[in-house]
Parts: sequence; C-alpha cells; structure tokens
Amino acid sequence: MEWTGLLNTALGALIALGASAFVEHRRWSRESTQRANDDRRAVYVAFLDATATASETLINIARAHGDGDGEDVSVRAWTVLRDSSVLSRRLELALVADDRVLAEVGKLVAMLRAYRDVVSEGRYFDTDEFQHARTAFNEQRDRLMRVMRESL
Repeated sequence: MEWTGLLNTALGALIALGASAFVEHRRWSRESTQRANDDRRAVYVAFLDATATASETLINIARAHGDGDGEDVSVRAWTVLRDSSVLSRRLELALVADDRVLAEVGKLVAMLRAYRDVVSEGRYFDTDEFQHARTAFNEQRDRLMRVMRESL
C-alpha cells in the first residue's frame, strides 16, 4: 500500500512537471515570436521613414532647384539615398525580412533611384516626368507597406 501512494505521488509530480515545462516552453516561444515581430516592425518603420525622408528631399530639390545652378541640383540629388540612410536601412531589412518583403524593397529602391535621376536631370516639380516618377515611387511604397503588414 505504501508503494502505491508513493508511486501515485511521484507520477503526479512527473505529470505536473511535464505540464509546467510544456506551458513554459509555449510562453517562451510566444514571447520570442513577439520580440522578433517587434524587431522586424522597428526595422520596417526605420526603412519607410528613410524612404519618406528621401522623397521629401527630392521634392524640395525639385521645387527649389531654379534657385541654384544645375550642377548643384545634380550633386544634391545624387546624395539623397546616402544621406537619408535608405541603403543602410535596406541592409538591416535583409537581416530580418522575408523574401517577399525584400523583393518589394528592391523594387522600391529602384523606383527611388529613377525618381532621383529625374530630379538630377533638372526636372521641376510640376513637370510630367517628375510627377510620374513620384507617383510610381508612392505606388511601390504602398505595395511594400501592404506586404510588410502581411508579414507581421
């Protein structure tokens, strides 16, 4: 009789320990996934912020480039990607984003380069070329944000 009680107690403790370990593992896994999503979200926001800064800078250059010489406009436009940290933020994304997001990021950077090229060629804000490049960039950024949201 004594052994039965001891065996039941040991078996109960073993079951409780197993259940506790299982619950703890699930909690740790859920928190780990949440931290990864939070980190990914922060990198996404930093990249989108850098692209918004680049776009605003290009708009300002296109609106004001009549005030300076053409060479100054070209130089300022060519430094936009570097100065806005778009390229370094893209490298951060390569560490945390999935392939669908990275494909859209590549397209967005290509659109941003085309946008920059239009400004460096001396196109004013109100020209069709500028507006087309700006619209294409904004549409691609919207597609990227949709894919980013789906990945979180």
